[in-house]
Amino acid sequence: MRSLPGIPRAPALAAALVAAAITMAGAAAAQPVARTARAPQGPEDGGGAASAAEPGATPLRGSLGVPVAERLLASSDPEARLRGIERLGAIGTEEAVNALLAALEQGAPGARDPKARLAAVRALAPHAARDSVRQLLARELSEGGAAARSAASPLGDLLRGTAALALARSGDRRALGALVNAIVQGGAAGEAAARALKAYPPASLQLLLGSRKRLEPALVAFLGELGDLRAIGALRPMLEGGDRASQVAAARALARLGDEAALAKARAWLRSPEPGLLEATAEILVHLGAPEAPDAVAALLGSDRARLLEGLRLAELAPSARLVPALARALPLLPEDARPRAIAAIGRAGGAQAARELRRLVERPELATAAAFALATTPGAEARAAVAELIEGARAASDADHRRLGLRAGVVRGLVLGDAPDALEGRLLAALAAPRGSSDRAAGVFGAVALGLRDAADVVGACSPASCDRAAVHAAARGALARGERALAGLAPLFAELAAPGGGGAAPGGDDVAPDAAAISAGVALLAAPGGGAVATSRLAALAEAGGPLAPLAARALAARDDEVIRNRLKRLLEGSDPVVRAHVALGLGSDPMPDSVSLLARAYRFEDDPAVRRAIVRGLSRRTEVQRGRVLAEARDLDPDEGVRALARTALSDVPRPRARGRDVPRPALATGVVWVAIVPNDRSAAASASARPARLVRPDGVAVPVVADPDGVLLVPGVPPGVSSVLLAPAAPPGDSGP
Repeated sequence: MRSLPGIPRAPALAAALVAAAITMAGAAAAQPVARTARAPQGPEDGGGAASAAEPGATPLRGSLGVPVAERLLASSDPEARLRGIERLGAIGTEEAVNALLAALEQGAPGARDPKARLAAVRALAPHAARDSVRQLLARELSEGGAAARSAASPLGDLLRGTAALALARSGDRRALGALVNAIVQGGAAGEAAARALKAYPPASLQLLLGSRKRLEPALVAFLGELGDLRAIGALRPMLEGGDRASQVAAARALARLGDEAALAKARAWLRSPEPGLLEATAEILVHLGAPEAPDAVAALLGSDRARLLEGLRLAELAPSARLVPALARALPLLPEDARPRAIAAIGRAGGAQAARELRRLVERPELATAAAFALATTPGAEARAAVAELIEGARAASDADHRRLGLRAGVVRGLVLGDAPDALEGRLLAALAAPRGSSDRAAGVFGAVALGLRDAADVVGACSPASCDRAAVHAAARGALARGERALAGLAPLFAELAAPGGGGAAPGGDDVAPDAAAISAGVALLAAPGGGAVATSRLAALAEAGGPLAPLAARALAARDDEVIRNRLKRLLEGSDPVVRAHVALGLGSDPMPDSVSLLARAYRFEDDPAVRRAIVRGLSRRTEVQRGRVLAEARDLDPDEGVRALARTALSDVPRPRARGRDVPRPALATGVVWVAIVPNDRSAAASASARPARLVRPDGVAVPVVADPDGVLLVPGVPPGVSSVLLAPAAPPGDSGP
């Protein structure tokens, strides 16, 4: 019997015994003849219960046990079937497991429903060592994703990954064998199996290798990625025996494990080059830190286009000043979207030659932004001098674009390295005197605020429909991101005024729902006020439902104000098509004053296919104190295919939740020093105006969305970004007139 959340099992068991006693007492009253009590065996619950109880009495097993779950599984209602699966999983007896397996047989309703199959895989995970369960999980690993996709469901990867984790977590030899077979076969199933075995490494490598006389290259490669040094003994003999493909795979795996047995082989291949061995040789030398590694990578960068990207990857993995000339020569041959990576690799290589090469690349308009950013983030006096030349050089006096490029590079250098050129402060303050609405003034405002020379609220001043330097608002708001929550909180009054209908922040044309770009920029104040501050709840709801850059933060604030009136709107947002908005609703529910919001989070987690949203749900649950959070967090910790979700769940279960009190958000200083630099370049010169003051949504690596608006020249500098991968989504178009003074 499954106990209700928050109620200990002992009282529940006592209640069950009382109910059983009542049922038996009713039977005895109907038939006073003394007899030995026995389990009923009626058609629904195993025997003739009707003959042993008075009419209308229902035995406990028929009310709460497997038969009820089986009736739910036979229902035409998908939600009823899910309840049946979860009931059987909670019972966990052999009879319940068999019923679950039967529910997934060919032709059963559950077999055609990806949600039911996912719920069943989670319920069967504790029983993965059983032959029948293991076979079903192996089938879901190899076929479940394709079947789910054929049913127009996005749950294929989630289903496959969950099945793989269930097999790996069991530690059973035959379950591990199924995962190894998937790795050998490759494809999506092989990738899921490899991730699962990394999450749950086997107690013994022999469980993986089994009785194999020959290790397939895919399995050898996985052993290198697994990082288990016990594999070295099985891999070393392969360096000399077998075919060349096996030797290469073993050498690569040993290099990943840090074993220098592969070094002699790689050096021999380098001395006597063979077709197709250059990539493997370079990778081995890089992983082992060999002095020949830069030369091998340079050879890759100088070879055919098919090997260029591999050479670039290795150059990023092991920066070296010796690679600067090869990277520069490879630039014209690389795909256009890979050139910024090569320029960044030149910067990471460092040294005087790298600074000179980057300074030369700044003169090429199509590469100028990437080169300036690389210069700004490259340590050393040479790079610092190159940035200073951009600011003070002869060209800066006559070329406004070049001057702004230098100012922005200097600000980035000051933010990232704390090594801004001496002339930067004076140049920034001079730019503040440029005309209102100009790109020069916007660059000056951003730098002055970001470096703490001016306060964001003071620079912006009043902003009304009649008079508002929107370019300054955009720049100051982004600059405040570098100064922490206290600086962002200073923009809260401006945002509350602009966000209100008719308050100056409505888009031209009289639309009271869609905010103009000034309100979007000032919306960064919501980062310091997760509860929405002074903005009306109705306005937050309208902003959240309207979409656009402000929608995620507005949705987070709305969820933190949850009550009976807005609950249905939150449910719609939590089930909406925008995963970023869904994630922010989940984050807001973590601070929701309504205790039953934990149920919303638990329900949202069940079939959420986007890993970023599941991370946000787990973050939200980590802020809750209700006992119901435990089951979901344990499931996420054990069976979620996303490594980030599992890590967050582990932390949440090991920490005591400390929810933030509503209305008591204390501003904190900025901790992240990362900067994102984006130049919006229209595909057609005739559309240049569309890049000016373009609203956008930047999603940071921690999943938080930041509303931003570009400068009049289409440049977006966003500081205060944690390490990791960020994404930028431009709004469809800039509202007309927003870039003007």
